[in-house]
Amino acid sequence: MATIEDVAREAGVSVATVSRVINQKGPVSPKSVEKVHVAIAKLNYQPNVWGRRLRRQESRMILIFVPNISNPFYASIVSGIEDTMKKDGYGTMLCITNGDKSREEDFIKLLYDGQADGAVILCIDKNDRNIGKLAKEFPIVQCCEYCVGEDISHVSVDNFAAARQVVQYLTSLGHERIGFVGSVNQFISSEDRQKGFEQGLKEASLSVDQACFAYADADYSFNSGILAGKELLSREERPTAIFCISDVLALGVIRAAHNLGLEVTRDLSVVGFDDVEYATMLSPMLTTISQPRYSLGKTSAQMLIRQIESGEQGGGVYLEHKLILRESTARH
Repeated sequence: MATIEDVAREAGVSVATVSRVINQKGPVSPKSVEKVHVAIAKLNYQPNVWGRRLRRQESRMILIFVPNISNPFYASIVSGIEDTMKKDGYGTMLCITNGDKSREEDFIKLLYDGQADGAVILCIDKNDRNIGKLAKEFPIVQCCEYCVGEDISHVSVDNFAAARQVVQYLTSLGHERIGFVGSVNQFISSEDRQKGFEQGLKEASLSVDQACFAYADADYSFNSGILAGKELLSREERPTAIFCISDVLALGVIRAAHNLGLEVTRDLSVVGFDDVEYATMLSPMLTTISQPRYSLGKTSAQMLIRQIESGEQGGGVYLEHKLILRESTARH
């Protein structure tokens, strides 16, 4: 079955132009209109009925899929989405999936029922091929996480480069045995942060020692961070520094160090990722990678609005991250 992308390729125009022709909305030159009609006839393309119905009725509501609300990382992103959507006259509905596919499917039905015009999704597994089918039916933007190999709009930071930068910083302080706390999930961010960490070690001529790796729960819970930290710090050759793929996990590692009678930063340096509010609420304040969380949400919303109103896809957008130096790291 031909897709709107196939029609655009055959006609030599953009997907947005094909969308304008199909929906008779927006300026298109007569020559381009003719090219699109010829391509549609040649490919026997059948425009999606649901998508056309949604554009005619316009619920002015969008869905925001989040894996949970226990992790403070998501709060600023959701605020960025909601503020931007509100300015453009859209309402928002928060869809908390808790990793439950049946809950996710229930929320997706709202799109098919015409109760929402599109969605920003923050909980896509890296190999979830169902998102490709959904994106052919409705405007979809993936935020922070995205499915590898699918040409669907997404916005994130360069997680690989950020993790590599952390290792470069820690080695510059003299650390050679650096631990890693990851997470057992299917998010592309988790994979890229581990790959960036390993690349940083290789570039510093340090071995990738599996004894320095520990993994927390899929939802980055504080308690699982404590357990992962205890696992690494209880070993005979414990790390002198630990990089964690989230701030909540990093705070768990700091608690584990305290429970074992170790002092940050005298005995251990710790680096997190995200720069959530908690990072500066405790002592020592956490060195971390700062993601522009509000801007991630705002950019996602802007991309989704463009899709809804013109059919324009945004591709992949990467926002700038920053390494924020605080009290939890010191020279070894």
